[in-house]
Amino acid sequence: MLPVSSALLSPGNIAPRALNMPGLRPFFLLGGDPRSLSWLRENAARLRAMGAVGLAVEVADSEALSRIRATAPDLVIVPVNGDDIAARLRISHYPVLVTATRLDQ
Repeated sequence: MLPVSSALLSPGNIAPRALNMPGLRPFFLLGGDPRSLSWLRENAARLRAMGAVGLAVEVADSEALSRIRATAPDLVIVPVNGDDIAARLRISHYPVLVTATRLDQ
């Protein structure tokens, strides 16, 4: 299960864009880096309100996963390789929020 590393993804900015994926449950990608943790702290209430699930795509060990989860304890965050998602959505950076209608940071 750990470590999780996603070769196609790294911390950085993404260009927001519209999506058309009806019925998709909101989810977000993040890592254990300071930028991701800050983004998670700033957006936790919004993510919780929309029922978003977190996918930790870059996690070195169980301590790193615990730090991520402790940043937003009310959210479900699971470690997963994000390369397939990155390829399908044509993204190369995280953190990112994916909804049925939008890809955004």
